[in-house]
Amino acid sequence: IKQIKEGRAEIENTYQRAVKPEGTPRALQLLDEAFVKEDASWRGIGTIPKSGLQLRPEYQQYDASKKHDILVEDNYSMPAGCKCGEVLRAMIYPWDCPLFNKGCNPDNPVGPCMVSHEGSCYIAARYGVEEI
Repeated sequence: IKQIKEGRAEIENTYQRAVKPEGTPRALQLLDEAFVKEDASWRGIGTIPKSGLQLRPEYQQYDASKKHDILVEDNYSMPAGCKCGEVLRAMIYPWDCPLFNKGCNPDNPVGPCMVSHEGSCYIAARYGVEEI
């Protein structure tokens, strides 16, 4: 909210004592050892190049989606009227969605922004909103 009021949009590290800008070298090494970057499809946003991780071939035996024959659909489309994609991209506020607290609420979620307890629409509906 402070950034919006100050007209800023930037990443802030609120864990500076534990998280350094360069990351944790050992964790980054392990990620690089086990995964390769790939294009990924994100609900409401679309495909972002190199934004996903795929297990390297030598770790495929640990892939739960293959081990348990789970089909992961990457052609997800938003339910009719759902504006979660615009909310995620900060183009609109949650309450600007025509379904917000009408057909879509925490007890009857329609889109992914209301399904998750961490979703912006869920939080706005559950805890209320203030004018920014």
